[in-house]
Amino acid sequence: MTHSNKNSAFNFQNYYSTQKFTVFINANTHIKFVVDKTPAPRKPAQTLAELDTAPTRLIHLRDGDVVLYRVSRSRSWQARFRTYANKWMRFSTGKRDVEDAKRYACEAFDEAKYRERLGFALMVKRFDEIAKYCCEDMRRDLAAGVGKKLYTAYIAVIETYLIPFFGQMFLTSITHKQIAEFELWRNARLKRNPKTSTLLTFASAFSRICATAVEQGWVSATAKFPKLNVRGERGGVRPAFTDKEVIQLREHLTTWHTQAKGYTAEMRLLLRDLVDLLIQTGMRQGTESMGLMWKHIEWHEEKGVRYLRMWVKGKTGERWLIAKHECVNTLKRLQSNQPDITSLTFDELIEKRLPLLVFRFADNNEPFEMNKVFKRLLIETDLLRGQADRDRTLYSLRHTYATNELLSGTDIHTLAKQMGTSVLMLERHYSKLTATMAADKLAGNIDNSSH
Repeated sequence: MTHSNKNSAFNFQNYYSTQKFTVFINANTHIKFVVDKTPAPRKPAQTLAELDTAPTRLIHLRDGDVVLYRVSRSRSWQARFRTYANKWMRFSTGKRDVEDAKRYACEAFDEAKYRERLGFALMVKRFDEIAKYCCEDMRRDLAAGVGKKLYTAYIAVIETYLIPFFGQMFLTSITHKQIAEFELWRNARLKRNPKTSTLLTFASAFSRICATAVEQGWVSATAKFPKLNVRGERGGVRPAFTDKEVIQLREHLTTWHTQAKGYTAEMRLLLRDLVDLLIQTGMRQGTESMGLMWKHIEWHEEKGVRYLRMWVKGKTGERWLIAKHECVNTLKRLQSNQPDITSLTFDELIEKRLPLLVFRFADNNEPFEMNKVFKRLLIETDLLRGQADRDRTLYSLRHTYATNELLSGTDIHTLAKQMGTSVLMLERHYSKLTATMAADKLAGNIDNSSH
């Protein structure tokens, strides 16, 4: 503090902030405050002890064995606890509320102590942590080319349904009651009662998460998990096309591309060949047809007859399938619209085994939204609605193939291998054809003498 004789002036340093203020007292005893808001220069720290430290807050629980703390990069409470081996385990509670964080940390501590006594892995992962690891593992397999096509469906189920509902739970603590609550919640989101095939996908995705937890040592191999229900509504008759309707489609496709330009015209040309290929092979649209390359096609000779066979990779794995003989003309049409291979004969093209997509535009780009283009075709030809008043799709061409093969007498076991499915699946969806297939036997021989 300093003092002046004229007008008494007293200077004060505010030690609780960086501001200064001065008090003037004149002869009339008026008091005037002058505040200098300019921050006072701070003396640089000369020693480590003089450095300012960030305020820390530690919360000790369980006689100091469990500690909660904050870090600047996270809004959630962090935790650490001491094991029997006197080592610290650190993890995020994922909780912002301190009471929730305390409860979570203590539960994790108790579980880890129990697991340590039994010789299991110490840390228990939440359902969402296991599920995310499971999805990453499947994505790595898909990227490496060793994953199944079904993995895409599993990932969608896990991320859209399983994680949002079970995410904050522990896998081993999920009860049958919670499974039932999940199924009601899921059906409400689906806005329908799912078919058995859909429920099987959900159950398989859940089982894969359980298997991942066991493989990684996060859950004991002897642990028992609840299972999702797989009994759903039976699928209805799958819509197919009659022979007359197939002819109608093909006639319309012959000139349909002339009514458009650019990519739209090219897509209509490709659709014409795609429709034929699906009817002539029974392969799956999308997973198998769009990934087909010229190198996957070859001639196969048996008993002096040459057959065209194709190597496809679908949701049930890889397999060879035999195409109808007329499929050669379909492939030749596709070849004629691809400038980089038109100079080759068809046999030369097959022999070269080129890694080029069979279905592609002239500029080598891949086609897109083929299902939408096909739907527009069905609307124009008034063929959209099929059996049981269900919409037809490109997948209906696969059902058309199966129906025609069964009616023509193809053995169901041979057909199952050709289509990459099971005999049980064929019987389930095409059981109504059984009587038709055996019509002659069931009706008996015609006795001409009775006429």
